[in-house]
Amino acid sequence: MSTDKLCGDPPFLAVLTEPDACVSVERIDETVNAIERATIDGGVTLVVVRINNDGDGTSENKWNLLKRLSELKQQRLAEGNRDFLLVVNNDVELVLRAISNNIDVDGVHVKEYNAHLIPDIRQKLQDELENTIASNSNETKQQQDIIIGTSCHSKQSALDSYNLTPRGPDYLFVGTCYLTQSHPEKTSLDQLEGPTLPGSIREILYQSFNNNDDRSGNGDSDLSRVCRKPPVIFAIGGIDEQNCYEPVKYGADGVATIRTVMQADDPRGAVQLMNTAMLN
Repeated sequence: MSTDKLCGDPPFLAVLTEPDACVSVERIDETVNAIERATIDGGVTLVVVRINNDGDGTSENKWNLLKRLSELKQQRLAEGNRDFLLVVNNDVELVLRAISNNIDVDGVHVKEYNAHLIPDIRQKLQDELENTIASNSNETKQQQDIIIGTSCHSKQSALDSYNLTPRGPDYLFVGTCYLTQSHPEKTSLDQLEGPTLPGSIREILYQSFNNNDDRSGNGDSDLSRVCRKPPVIFAIGGIDEQNCYEPVKYGADGVATIRTVMQADDPRGAVQLMNTAMLN
């Protein structure tokens, strides 16, 4: 686990699993296969396990999916800087279980309406991580960091999460940028937040960061500056190969997508196209 993957040079690409990824063993296999192909060149920064919790064995299937993606993450790391951050959407207990079982997972994505709980969630996960490391004292382990993200649909929501103490989210999913199946209730362009919001949010968060730094007289510790550094901004909602450049052009650090990669005939090619488009 490391925030280093979010400290490199943007643009970044996040890939989310489809909601039905755990309904069957076959769907788990398809999901892992797609992520395996998508990450082969190291072009994916963040993978988010986000599924519907519908019972009927979904919980154990979700556990199995997480373990397999964790194994893939380790494989990519062994291949040389091709690993990705792996977080679970809205399931702190699953992440705690993974940490206690030495499963390599980086953290959790918190729902927007629960963003105020981020400091408590971070402390809970960090405590479990430190306890697990201590119980494996025969192994040499580097101190690791928990990754927590959340979503926002307005500047005020972004500021509220950023201003949490002692530390807010490490990344934000900001949308909805374009029409998408994930938000079927939004049927017209005037119901969307649009592709300019992610960049606008990034701008106001950095303004707040710099203003606070000026007021402190640059006397903050390095740790304090890390805790107050604005989160990485991912644009989300209807992102594909054709439009992914636009939010980045307006200031986003990167984009997040589901079906453009997960339903692609060639997930590796889809990732390559998106990364190339965001750079142009």
